[in-house]
Amino acid sequence: MNPSELESKAVALKTSVEAPGASGTTEVEKEDFVVVLEDVCKDFAVRGQSMPVHALKGVNIKVPRGALVAVKGESGSGKTTLLQIIGALDVPTDGVVFVGDRDISAMSEDELTRHRAKTVGFIFQNFNLIPNLSALENVELPMEALDRPAAERRRAAVDLLTTVGMEHRMDYKPMKLSGGEQQRVAIARALANDPTIVLADEPTGNLDSKTGASIVELLNKLRTERGTTIIMVTHSEEAARAADFAYIIRDGTITNKKDLGEEFEMTTKKKALREELAITAGIASRLFTAGYDDVDTIDDKDLADLTEVVGDEKQAKKIIRNAERARKKRDRQ
Repeated sequence: MNPSELESKAVALKTSVEAPGASGTTEVEKEDFVVVLEDVCKDFAVRGQSMPVHALKGVNIKVPRGALVAVKGESGSGKTTLLQIIGALDVPTDGVVFVGDRDISAMSEDELTRHRAKTVGFIFQNFNLIPNLSALENVELPMEALDRPAAERRRAAVDLLTTVGMEHRMDYKPMKLSGGEQQRVAIARALANDPTIVLADEPTGNLDSKTGASIVELLNKLRTERGTTIIMVTHSEEAARAADFAYIIRDGTITNKKDLGEEFEMTTKKKALREELAITAGIASRLFTAGYDDVDTIDDKDLADLTEVVGDEKQAKKIIRNAERARKKRDRQ
């Protein structure tokens, strides 16, 4: 795509994002989405190879304002490249990237620097705290880029560290902090300039499962309280389930968009139904589809309908009996 075509595409997308009902990719108002990517590609030249590596291939995503969104995929799938492009740390080879109502591909270097400082907060797997600075000084540091007065920086840093539960470790340097504590400081630092979005690259990757769960819980709490949009790259199924939804990326392509929390809940309920009714996974799926998603929804008056669902009256009667036994067993506990 040549520069004039790219510019035309950006204008068309901006119009569609700004004006409900206008031609384009979306009919919702711009405030509904804080990040919009359309047909984003990223190629990398490799020394000694004539063909580039296609890290991203026609990626299309829309992230609602205030959402917690996961990007899940295997190593080398393009997750980090996607995060870098959203965060204006890299530029796409092709496609359009909007953050807020700004096309970041049209920004100058000075505008990009200020955009990164004010609009985007970053959280890294390895924390990336400055080792010779205290927790308080690490959180203050990003505010200097916006020339905020020293007293204001100190006050804001204290408030943020208190918010993430680190008020008792403000004067500690990173080496004196646990991994979970360092990540809490890193989260406070990411929020230092009250960004519109926070990009978290494997925020639980170097933590044990319990500490990782507490970090994801903290991110969820902060986005609820502050209205910050959080995009989290993760390998972790548990972390992805905590998100509003997850984009699944494979070989540089978004292959699916899932509510992994809802999917996990449904899988758990199907397993419970299989065990309580002593039925196969296939029959459990048919019952779910028909609206029989737990034993409380099954009654002897449903015999005709259940017979139609499972295809056998004898099996339907057995399901009704087992549902009754499961309810009685539950009531006795």
